[in-house]
Order: sequence, then structure tokens, then C-alpha cells
Amino acid sequence: DVDEPAVEPATRVGGILPLAPSESDTSPRKTGKLPGADGRGPFEREVAQLDVLCKFKEPLQFERSTLCNDEEQMKAACLANSLLRVSSLLDGQLRSRAGGWEKSSKIKAIRDLQSAIKTIRYHGLRVAKFCRMEMLLQTAKRMSEICMSSVLQAEDAIRLPSCANNLGEYLTSSSDNIREAGGNAIAAYSFSSLEQYIPFYLMHAARIVAGGPKAVTMNGIESLDRTGSVLYRDLKGATSFENSFWDEEAAANSFEQSAVFISLMEISLNDLEAHYRANPTQFSDEDYQLMFAFTGPRRRGDARRFNLLKSKMKTLKNAR
Repeated sequence: DVDEPAVEPATRVGGILPLAPSESDTSPRKTGKLPGADGRGPFEREVAQLDVLCKFKEPLQFERSTLCNDEEQMKAACLANSLLRVSSLLDGQLRSRAGGWEKSSKIKAIRDLQSAIKTIRYHGLRVAKFCRMEMLLQTAKRMSEICMSSVLQAEDAIRLPSCANNLGEYLTSSSDNIREAGGNAIAAYSFSSLEQYIPFYLMHAARIVAGGPKAVTMNGIESLDRTGSVLYRDLKGATSFENSFWDEEAAANSFEQSAVFISLMEISLNDLEAHYRANPTQFSDEDYQLMFAFTGPRRRGDARRFNLLKSKMKTLKNAR
């Protein structure tokens, strides 16, 4: 099922209404829960529905026919824009010419036309959502390859993982292709929420690296940090077109969160303890336990130390 995206009726982009993702964009209709009833925001609820993409444990593998090439991506964007534009134009014409149609002798024909217009819009939305899911799949695939990059063990220099460079190039070319074929509205919708997904994927890649068997060098940790900075720049550039849904505040918060998480990999165990004391709720207990167990360039991992610290802090809190 396709829910209507949130729109501003007074503003049209390229002849169609802007397609801001709705809060139930990827949620099943059978949950029986009202939006926000679980205390989570739209992004968190969407992540929960995309479990396979958001909790990868190794590089994601897709059949060759699963992901679109540039030509297929442009065709999908063009089709989405065409269907939505046609439905919008027909709806506008119907509303302007069918004043007082409730009493018209052609009421059945008008209702049939309304139903047909809704069907056209419905399929336009489905294709637009296909374009957005394609962006999420392509992004997740590349981000999942970070944990296997040899730059994480580099001793001589700091290099970006090749998959990060590839993703930056993909974002730039896709932005150009989708806007050329489908206009700004489809491009804005396709790129929506990526400023939250990319740092989310980066943090998950860092978890895999921290829990993996291979030692990570200081250069490797720095490459993870730079990956976030470079992808922030690339994504902001790819979405710097009119009517984009780029959210500066959400981007700043999400990329800052991932940068802090990665920085925990390079500090000493004493500094990690100090960070936890000052920010016990910044990350989950599972994430903190993983970081305490991680053996990095400046520390030897000790998961028991986290448990002791957590117990001590709880005792002190109860004593007050």
C-alpha cells in the first residue's frame, strides 16, 4: 500500500506537489499503531522496517538484476514524474470545470474520472518510492563495504575506502540524472533522509570493525572519520538544488553523532571511562560495551571494566 506523502498544496514543483516522505512511508499498514505512539520519530520507525539494510554484518550482496543502472534510474524517475504530472493536471482541470458537479447529470462519469486520476497518482507514488528505495539500496551496499576495506589496517597513510569515493560519485551523478529525467520533486524525494542514513550506516560499519577480528590502526580510524566528513560534503553538494529536503540540523546532529562514536575507538581506556561518566546515555549500553571490549591503537579492550563502571555509577546514584 502507498500512503499519501506529506505535501504543501499551495506549492508545486515542476507541475506536481512536493513529495515529502510521510511518517508511514515504509511501515506496514497492519501495525494498528498511530504514528508516534511508540515514542520514535519517522526516521527511527523507517529504520525499524528496513532491518536488512540497516543491520548488515558484512558487505551486502545483490543479484545483478536487483539494482538499477543509470539508464534504468532515469527511466523510473521520468515515469514517476510523468504519472504524477498527468494526475495533477487532470485533477486541476476536473476541479475547475466540474463546479457543482454533485448535481450534474454526468456525476457517474465524473466520479469514474476521479477514480482514474487517483489510480494514476497512486502508481506515480509507487514509482517515486521505487526511486527512493533504489537510493537507499545503492547507498547501503556501498557503506556496507567499508568494514572490509584494507585502509583500516594501513600503517603508512590515511586513505579513504574506495567504496566511500564511489558513493560520493554515485550521489553526484544520480542527482544530475534524476533531476534531468524526473525533475527536482522526484530528486528531492529520492534523496530524502540520506543525511541521516549515511551516518547511521557509518556508525554500523564502525561497530562491525570494532567487533571484528582484524586490528585497526590509528590511520584506519582516521579514515573512518574522514569518510563521514567527505560524504557529508558530497551529499550536501548532491542535494543543493531548489526544493531539496536536505535538513541541515538533522545532518549536523547525525554526522556529529557518528564522528563522536568513531572517536571512541582511538582514545585510551581511561578517557573512554571519562566519556561514559559524562555521557552515559549518548550511546546504548551495547555500543559502550563494544567500545570497552575493543582493542585499539591506544588501549587494550576490557569489557569487564564497563560492567564494573556501570555498577559503580548505579550504586552512587542510588546512594544519593
